[in-house]
Amino acid sequence: MKKIFDGLRPFQKAELLIMMLLAFAIPFSWLAAQYCEVALLLCAVLKFIFDQKCQLNENQKRFKWAYIIFAMTWVMYLIGMIYTDNQSFGWMQVSKKLGFLIFPMIFLFSDMSYITKQRLKAIGNTLILGCILFFFMNLVYAVYDVIFNGETTARFFDQELMKWYYVHHSYLSMYASLGLMFCFMGIFENTERKVKIINILAYIILVVFIILVRSRAGLIWMVLTFALQWIWLTFIMKKKKMGWILGGIFILVLAGAIVAFPQSVTRITKTITNITSEHSSDHRLVQFKGYKSVLTDNWLFGVGTGDRSDETMASYYRYKADITGKITPEMAEIIDKVIDNQWYEPEESMRRDMMAEAEKRGVDPEIISTYLVEYQFIRYAIDNEINAHNMFFETVISIGIIGLLLLLAYFVIPIVLWIKTKTFDMLYFSFLMMIGFNALFESIFEVQLGIIFFCFFNSLLFTLSFRPKQSAPVISTEAKRSGEISFNQRRHFDRSEA
Repeated sequence: MKKIFDGLRPFQKAELLIMMLLAFAIPFSWLAAQYCEVALLLCAVLKFIFDQKCQLNENQKRFKWAYIIFAMTWVMYLIGMIYTDNQSFGWMQVSKKLGFLIFPMIFLFSDMSYITKQRLKAIGNTLILGCILFFFMNLVYAVYDVIFNGETTARFFDQELMKWYYVHHSYLSMYASLGLMFCFMGIFENTERKVKIINILAYIILVVFIILVRSRAGLIWMVLTFALQWIWLTFIMKKKKMGWILGGIFILVLAGAIVAFPQSVTRITKTITNITSEHSSDHRLVQFKGYKSVLTDNWLFGVGTGDRSDETMASYYRYKADITGKITPEMAEIIDKVIDNQWYEPEESMRRDMMAEAEKRGVDPEIISTYLVEYQFIRYAIDNEINAHNMFFETVISIGIIGLLLLLAYFVIPIVLWIKTKTFDMLYFSFLMMIGFNALFESIFEVQLGIIFFCFFNSLLFTLSFRPKQSAPVISTEAKRSGEISFNQRRHFDRSEA
């Protein structure tokens, strides 16, 4: 660990240490990660003033337009305050999304040329360590409850596992999935057997972690991660033999997971059954029907930064009123009473009971059968003030199509640059695909759990992915220490030392 700090100047050491602490804190607490964000900003400002003498080198200037585009996402939320009515909620959103401004500016103005592959791995390793430590803390607590407090095995799954400290399983799965990619790179880009073994063990632990927290998007993405890694190893690295061995291991791991943890697989199969069943649905589909009108009516500029929640809820109420008109207010009142005394999850027995109740009151039972599940889920959305559960739709509702285009720029710009520069970064690509996939099912940029994680690692990986590989000029250590070199020469020297 000490080696990664060798050859760095004080501000560089402080900056690297803060980035490692930030990565470690992400699985535990967004608040702790936010403190690290503030510390990183302060360090970057001081480094820019005293170390860089307020200069940008050529590499920093090269893609400054990209950092500015990234930062424009926050600017659009600020502009959205002009036509919003709910000012208090709006300013809360603006402050919450400051990460979209702060991290691009940090990585634009602070010279990160000293961040080598080894130092990137060190940052990734602290994320892995944070995920594993968080997992083990909660796992030990769960084992204790099962042995000494008579808890069932359900204590090991989903939100029950996180009783020590609860973090939403979708975000934990994203953190662990990025950790899987760092482990994978550590396995196949390292020659030391000891390091390979450590990465393999960490990889297995993270897989078990994702399976136990049972995020549906996380489970599906884990399988897609396996596929991406196999394609990268087999067709890009041209290690076909190793690729087929890895593919076989993946299949065995998945088969073992299905046998050992059937509850996790059931979450996915149950979702598919609900979507395809005549008398069932998925709550996200029903919520989409609920907020569809506000999405289509305000696609150009959105409803404003502060009115997103209010307008979404109003749309839910309109949809609920529409269903109520179809099933009759009398039956809606009866269904409400049943929902108040049980969980929202639709059950076949409830459907039969409500159909029988409708027949007694002269209401068409088939109408109840058709709309019962949607009524239950829209009630759930209203009672819990559920957002769109889709980051792309959420963005359009808030700040319109321009905001959506800026959001898509995070994914399009790297792909265009990869094609233009004829390079490819598997780690960064998998990170972007993971974020895009999860954004289809969660409004991941509505909470700090997602904002800090994405903005930090996106800025870090973008900076490293498109930094030109240049040979460093030969400069003596004495010249560097005496200060008889320019800022650009010193930057090159740092990279050659690293």
